[in-house]
Amino acid sequence: MTNSNQKEMEQQLRDLPSFQLNKSSQEHIHKQLMKTVIQYEQKERKASMMKKLLASFAGVVAFSLVVFFTFTMIDGHFLNDNIDSKNHGSNQGPDKTQNPPIKNMSEFNAEKARELTSKYKQLFNSFAKEAEENNEKITSFASKAEIQQSFTGVLTEEFAASIVDSYFTEKDGNVFIIPKSGPAWLSEKDFTVTKVEDDQYIVIQEQDSLTLGHVLLTYHFQNIDDNWLISKVETPNLDEEVVLQETAQAIMEEIDKLDMVNLSDYVHSEKGLLFSPYVFINQESVVFHKNEISDLLNDKNKYLWGYYDGKGEEIELTTSEYFAKFLSAEKFIKDGLVLVDDLKERGNIKNNIKDIFPQSKTVEYFLEGTQENDGMDRESIILVFEKDQNGMWKLVAIVNDGWTI
Repeated sequence: MTNSNQKEMEQQLRDLPSFQLNKSSQEHIHKQLMKTVIQYEQKERKASMMKKLLASFAGVVAFSLVVFFTFTMIDGHFLNDNIDSKNHGSNQGPDKTQNPPIKNMSEFNAEKARELTSKYKQLFNSFAKEAEENNEKITSFASKAEIQQSFTGVLTEEFAASIVDSYFTEKDGNVFIIPKSGPAWLSEKDFTVTKVEDDQYIVIQEQDSLTLGHVLLTYHFQNIDDNWLISKVETPNLDEEVVLQETAQAIMEEIDKLDMVNLSDYVHSEKGLLFSPYVFINQESVVFHKNEISDLLNDKNKYLWGYYDGKGEEIELTTSEYFAKFLSAEKFIKDGLVLVDDLKERGNIKNNIKDIFPQSKTVEYFLEGTQENDGMDRESIILVFEKDQNGMWKLVAIVNDGWTI
C-alpha cells in the first residue's frame, strides 16, 4: 500500500461522525486497521522479493540454454556421433567411424578347387624332383622358412608350416627332403564341393590307394583376404577293419593315460559302457552311462563287477581299483597281438559277447602266456563296438579274458 493510500484511509477515519463511536472504540478500530495495513505491506514486500528472485533464476536458465546450444553448434559432430549410434534408422549422414563395407568374396567352385590343388601338387613335385636329382638336397632354397614362404600363395600359413615340418629337414646349413610317401592328391575322378561357412569349403573324393588304402580324401579351403587357400587335408580310412583298429588303439591309449574325459568321446551315447572281468557277460554287469565316464575314476563307491573264477568270491572294487587290477593297458599296447572281429574261446568259460551284442564287432588285444607258465598267464582286453544312430562305431563294452579253472 502506498503512502497516499495510507493517508487517505487515515483521513477517512478522522472524518467518521464522532457521535457514532466513542473515543476508546475509535482508537481500537484505528489500531486494528493500522495492523492490517502493516501486514499487507509486508506481504507486498515478500511478493516483490519473490518476483525479483524468479526473474534472476529465469535469467540464469536462459543464459545456460544459450551456452548449451552454442556448445552444441560448435561441437555438433560429437553429438551427432552419439545420436547416430542410437538411431540407426535416422536420415543422418553415414558415420565416418564405421568399417567400410566388405567386398563380395570371390566365388569358390570345382574349378577353383582344381586350380589350387594343381598348383599345390606342381610346387611339391618340383621340390621332390629337385631332391631326387641332388641326393635329397634342395638347392634352390637355403632354409625351411624360404620353402614355407613359397607355399603360402596356395596354402594357409599354418598348413604350409605343417607340410614343411613333415617333409623337409635342415642339416649342416642345407635343406633336405624327407624320403617318404608324398601328400594325397585329387585324382581326375569326380568329387563333391560342400560349403561349410561363407569363407570355408571342403572337397571330398573317395579313393583307393596302394599307400593309403580305401580313404575319403578331404581338402579344406579357406578364404583369407579374398584369397582361397588350402587349409588342411585329411584322409580318413573307409576300410572298416582299419577304422576299428585305429579307434581301438586310441581308446587303449586313453585307458593307459586314465583320461576318462577323452575316453567318453568313444562311448555309445544310448547303450553306455559295460565292464566285464570275464568273457561270459552276466546280466548284472556294471554299466555306466556316457555322461558318467568323464568323472568315473573319482567315484568312491564300490561296485560288484562279478565273481572270481574258481573262488566264487565277489569282485567288489571302486572304479579306480578295477582299472588298476583289470585294465592296465600299457603291456597290451606294447606287446599285444591285435585281432579284429576274430573272437576265440580259449578256456572253459563260454564267450557270450556276440549273444549280448549281436550287431557288434570286436578288437582284442591278446597277450600269449609264457612257456614257463604253460600259457596259463595269457590274458586279453576285448573292446566291443556297435554302430550308433549316425552309423559310427562306438564303444559299448570292455571285456577281460584270461586263464580260468
